[in-house]
Amino acid sequence: MPSVSPLLHTAVRNTRRVRGRVKISSARVDGLAPTAVVTAIKQAAFGRPNAEERAWIKRIELMRALLLTSPAPSEIIDFGAGTAHQFDTGAALTKNTVTKTLGAMTTSSKPPRWAYLLFRLVRELRPQSVLEMGACVGISASYEAAALELNGAGRLLTLEGADVLADRSAQTLGELNLGHRAEVRLGQFADTIEPASAELSPLGFAFIDGHHIESATLAYLEQLLPSMAGEAVFVFDDVNWSDGMRNAWSTIVDDPRFALTVDLRSVGIAVVSKSATGRHSLDVPYY
Repeated sequence: MPSVSPLLHTAVRNTRRVRGRVKISSARVDGLAPTAVVTAIKQAAFGRPNAEERAWIKRIELMRALLLTSPAPSEIIDFGAGTAHQFDTGAALTKNTVTKTLGAMTTSSKPPRWAYLLFRLVRELRPQSVLEMGACVGISASYEAAALELNGAGRLLTLEGADVLADRSAQTLGELNLGHRAEVRLGQFADTIEPASAELSPLGFAFIDGHHIESATLAYLEQLLPSMAGEAVFVFDDVNWSDGMRNAWSTIVDDPRFALTVDLRSVGIAVVSKSATGRHSLDVPYY
């Protein structure tokens, strides 16, 4: 028999998910991009992908499963924020060399339900250009690129600071026949973000998943905003990972430039919308 603690944990998690689903099902927003975001979250929570979508998801998840079993060792230069206990609002960029197997690197990819949310957002928003900051092994990029492929238009540029991960991401996208929709750009974010945003302008979708420091997150936001389309979406990963990221997310929620913000606990969504007439903030536990 399972112990009481795991059962209680499961019950609490399921209760939060039910509450989140009730909240999103009753959410009312206006504006093109805010409406698309709410629709995407509802579809991710309640809907079922169609046959073409299921085929792409199956292919990507088979790739994930293959990568997870790989014992191949790789030496990675990590330009991230360090571990959570090191993370601080004033933390500087770290540079650490670590040796991991390809399988261990793959565990850092977005889990299927969160990757599917990215897929649904791109499907509903139909952006012409997508920027991802933090490629890892290319799983989330593959979900976004597959959504663009199903939309029949659009281009993804994913930025990665570690050469091993950039190479693996490009290989993942190529093996899934998504290389014509997506490109991996190697380099530190400080060097690649401005050229990338200029190249993709007007930018319709940005997934910020790397260098989880308050000051860096807000700096990336300011660098990207001038290039964003009139209807556009930011997705911020790990907004509750540390005090600094919680501070960054709180600043974003209070920013009047966003017509909609959605707190999904580990992920935050901020929406730019010229067509919206009001501002909305949704708190949706585990959607």
